Amino acid sequence: MGCEGSRSANQAIGRCYMKIKEEHKDLLRGLGLNDKDFELFDGRFVRYEYDSEKGVRIYDPYYTTSYNEYIDVDGWSSWSIENDAFMTGIIKDARAETLRREAISQRPAPEDIAQSIKKKFKGKDIE
Repeated sequence: MGCEGSRSANQAIGRCYMKIKEEHKDLLRGLGLNDKDFELFDGRFVRYEYDSEKGVRIYDPYYTTSYNEYIDVDGWSSWSIENDAFMTGIIKDARAETLRREAISQRPAPEDIAQSIKKKFKGKDIE
């Protein structure tokens, strides 16, 4: 980890960064990260660890990166070998269901909504 600028206990000036080994970048990309995300690794709030058997996992408790899977309460993602796609699967299924329901729902025309509001608030000054 390296820092540019100066830092004090109460104030962070400059930018800290974490060196990412080239051989780990493909594993991190496999988690859904991109090259721009690598700039966010500061070694403190965004970092990763590597294990020769499990692969990589990231520490990103504030979802600073584009990683969109579940991050545990301790701030760590699952290991890359686990191929965790739980959150993406839920969102994908929920989105498909939303689109299906929108397609079959009968919505009133904007004129009908305006007429209903005028009727409900009859005598009030609304436009």
